[in-house]
Amino acid sequence: MSQLITLTPESKFNNPAVLNNIFRLRHRSFLERLGWEVDSTQEMESDNFDEMDQTSYVALTEENQEVIGCWRAMPTQGEYMLKDVFPQLLQGEEAPMEEGIWEISRFTTSKESYENTNGWFGNNALTLIRSFYDFAQENDIHAYVLVTTVGCERMLRSLGLNMRRMGDGKSLKVGKERSVALRLEVDERLKININ
Repeated sequence: MSQLITLTPESKFNNPAVLNNIFRLRHRSFLERLGWEVDSTQEMESDNFDEMDQTSYVALTEENQEVIGCWRAMPTQGEYMLKDVFPQLLQGEEAPMEEGIWEISRFTTSKESYENTNGWFGNNALTLIRSFYDFAQENDIHAYVLVTTVGCERMLRSLGLNMRRMGDGKSLKVGKERSVALRLEVDERLKININ
């Protein structure tokens, strides 16, 4: 039976097993599977944003605390990936820096979890996307921003979410993939029905 666990800035170091398993899954997903140029030590991927005081995580775990999916959340009042690493994707739009808008990054599920699918997304991915709404309610978030590939954007659109491309709306090549910056509004459409 899987379970969602939220690691807040106050609690993330109280659960080192889950936090380390998040970093291990990210290593397998982003370095091994996708071939991204990311820093990884002892098969755990992390970056300077993980060291920031305001970083939170949502993890989908199995009974043995194995992480089978995760994402990272950061408020936009400080440094965050879209503003500080991928500003070209904003294409003229101001980077949000306000209370109530957070960034989603490092979203992934384990390769093994692809078996149970519901449309384009596996059930574990849908559970994590649905957790965007719950996390937003707990933290007074009214919108998220995120960097994603055009393919993932298409899959998110298939869910009927209230979102738009930022800037002039064009995709740009980032590494090997055409990517976009998205603004995702937190509303009832984000309460995804998972069957």
